Amino acid sequence: MASLEHGVPLTTRTVLDVGSISKQFTAMAILMLEKEGRLSLDDPIRKHFPEMPAYADGVTWRRALSQTSGLRDFRTLSGQTGRTFAGDTIDAQGVITRSAEPNYVLGERYLYTNSGWILAAQLVYRLTGKTLAQFAEERMFAPLGMRDTRFFADNAAVIPHVATAYAPRGDAFRVARNTYDGAIMGAGGVHTTIENFGRWLGNYDTGAVGGREVISVMTTATRLNDSTPARSGATQAYAVGLNVGTVRGVPVVSLGGSWAGFRAHFLRFPEQRVAVATFGNHSAAGPDSLARHVAAFYIGDRMLADSAALWRASLAAVPEQPTDVATMRALTGVWRNVARGEVRRTRRAGATLLMIAGARTRLTPLGAGRYRAGADAEIRFEGGAVPTRMFVRSSSDTVTFVRADTALHTPATLAAYAGEYRNEEIETTQKWVMEKDQLVLYANERRQGTLEPTYPDGFLRGESVIDLQRDTRGRITGYTVQSGRVRNLRFTRVR
Repeated sequence: MASLEHGVPLTTRTVLDVGSISKQFTAMAILMLEKEGRLSLDDPIRKHFPEMPAYADGVTWRRALSQTSGLRDFRTLSGQTGRTFAGDTIDAQGVITRSAEPNYVLGERYLYTNSGWILAAQLVYRLTGKTLAQFAEERMFAPLGMRDTRFFADNAAVIPHVATAYAPRGDAFRVARNTYDGAIMGAGGVHTTIENFGRWLGNYDTGAVGGREVISVMTTATRLNDSTPARSGATQAYAVGLNVGTVRGVPVVSLGGSWAGFRAHFLRFPEQRVAVATFGNHSAAGPDSLARHVAAFYIGDRMLADSAALWRASLAAVPEQPTDVATMRALTGVWRNVARGEVRRTRRAGATLLMIAGARTRLTPLGAGRYRAGADAEIRFEGGAVPTRMFVRSSSDTVTFVRADTALHTPATLAAYAGEYRNEEIETTQKWVMEKDQLVLYANERRQGTLEPTYPDGFLRGESVIDLQRDTRGRITGYTVQSGRVRNLRFTRVR
């Protein structure tokens, strides 16, 4: 339903927010301006944004728009402040230009970030005097007859036929609205219909907007410094605003998007001239799997066997082999992958072994150190009677975690960490306060949650991994935060 409140059905003419699918429209705008000689993808972003720190001299637009720039994600940065971001594109730009350092060496790896796309939206304005919304309407949407498509440029605008987004709550639903007071364009923000988006997909064949040269750039995989593709998945590489790769052996161009309660995905198979797009307004929807099922209905005879589905079926077929409490006790602890900035914990609850990574997942014993986690992951422990390594395997990859010594704290030892810590990059002071024998984090006077001790001088808060730092005398001087799309965010102890 487009509106549960008013009983309005969802149709092919319903307008929905497509989240990060919007990036391809921003990419088209930048590449059209490059074609006109107004910039080069190999220009450093600091040429157009001199207010960026000096490290941005080495960050090109090609890197900024291919998720290989190292730019810290502005949304993740904002999430560390304790404040709800209530700005627009200009305010988001301000967060990005204050970013003190990159996440990693330019071109070293792929790590998704929205920041380059925010700058790209403002670049369009700096070069043309038109907002990205105006430019896209004049140069893309109007020429293709996409009359119900627009960049979300005004949070108070009335949008005809727009859907309301929802998230499940128990047996009912709640409205899942845009959390920003302002309109942020570039990384997302496009509102469109399935009918209109079909016109856009057709443009990849005709090149009526942009031309074939621009489309070729958009659909060519980016290379890292070591010449390997910038992988966004096992069979996917990132190009410029798009993923390129294969689905069951068939070449595909794709992208997904999510924002508030909206979910979207599309697949385009150039050789078969087949495209599938799935949009929805339910936060728990799976538009990517639905798109693959629909694609298989039309071109399944040209696809290889679904190896991911076969792998999951094979894993599900392995019978449970109950294990003893002593074995489970040896598997409990804290596990780290330093490169990814991730920590997982294993705990025993009675006769059950649990993995905790945000949510709690029961590990079903399969024998020989193997466990099934949910429907699509296998856990394997290695390294002797008390394993030192944990391998988390999915149908697409395997991630290695190494055991970290578990920290044992008393209220007195936890109290030593209490204090105030400052980061000027995000203009935020975080306070660590003892409450009821637990450490609690406050950011800008807002309670953010409990800090959970993991390994020595290591804590978890939500998805953030926090590592305390000490001087040569053992005094705590600050900490670094690893939080998904932001790495090594440094806080200095000020009190």
